[in-house]
Amino acid sequence: MTSCSFIFIIFTIYLSCIFHRSHGFEVIQPENRTVNPDGSASISCEHTANVNSVEDVRLNVISLTDKPRLLCQKGKKYCKNISMHEENPHKWLFIMLNIGPEAMTKKYECGFTVRTDDLDHTETGTPTKLLPGQKEAACIRQPSPPPCPQFPQPPQLFWIVIGLLALMFLYSCVITSFFIRLRCSNREARNSTYVEMRKAPQPRNPPF
Repeated sequence: MTSCSFIFIIFTIYLSCIFHRSHGFEVIQPENRTVNPDGSASISCEHTANVNSVEDVRLNVISLTDKPRLLCQKGKKYCKNISMHEENPHKWLFIMLNIGPEAMTKKYECGFTVRTDDLDHTETGTPTKLLPGQKEAACIRQPSPPPCPQFPQPPQLFWIVIGLLALMFLYSCVITSFFIRLRCSNREARNSTYVEMRKAPQPRNPPF
């Protein structure tokens, strides 16, 4: 290889790098999104290309075991549990519905294809991860606290108090009557007259 050929190759690579940088763009999407209580979440996808329209915009799902899979795409008539909304030529919104626990183990990637100088350029963003919200957190069962002691209702408590007071009154009446009878018996014993009993004369023994 001659020096001229080597210089030509280096110059070609340099021009291709400059060309790629001049037509490159970034895709911006949130790092995390929290799932709403109704099981929905929205992922915004935005690009920085200097164009007024896009050739294609899509949302891919990425898991640890499977390859990236298309969920929804511009021009697709039906996307399962996903709706698309164009806010402006540079920003699209994907609204995900009926999100379950399995969906939160995966990540979601935005992709844009724009045309500049009759060439299509495709870029993807950093995947977004879904975080559990109130509904998903409630699915995790926590140990139930011990049941609170049930206190009697006011009407029941009223009759219980009445019953206790009646028992105490009856008990005091019994004790009082017993004490009165005891005092009366002691008084009768003091007022009684003691009569000395005379001994009967002993018979005399006849003389022998």
